Amino acid sequence: MSVKPGMSAKEVATLHYKLMMENKYEQWLKTIRKNLRDQEDKYGSSPYFWWDTGRKRVDKQKMSYKFKNEDTRFRTDKRVKFFFHRLDKDGKPSGSGQVPITLVKDEQDNDEWRVDVSSW
Repeated sequence: MSVKPGMSAKEVATLHYKLMMENKYEQWLKTIRKNLRDQEDKYGSSPYFWWDTGRKRVDKQKMSYKFKNEDTRFRTDKRVKFFFHRLDKDGKPSGSGQVPITLVKDEQDNDEWRVDVSSW
C-alpha cells in the first residue's frame, strides 16, 4: 500500500486517510504536496498538525475515515475536493459527519495528485 504513479485523486485521498489510520507515516507523507512535505518535521506545519491530529483521533478516540463523495462544484483539471465520513468507534458519524480534503496536481511531483489541504 503506497503512492504509485498515475493514481487518481480519489485513490490518493483514500490512501492518505488509510495510511494515517494504519500509522504508516513515511508512506502517508508521499500523499502530500512536495513543498508541504519539506516542512513535515516543523512544529505547527500543516503535515505535522495533520498527522498529530489524525493519529490522536485514531488512537485515543478510535475514529476512522471512509470516502463519502466529491464536491463537483470546485473541480478543475488541477484541483478536486472530496468529503470523507468521520466515524466513531461504533461506525457512526462523529461531529459534522463529513471531513473535507482538497487535492491538486503537484507540478513539483510530476503533476501527480497530492493532498493540498487535509482535515481530521
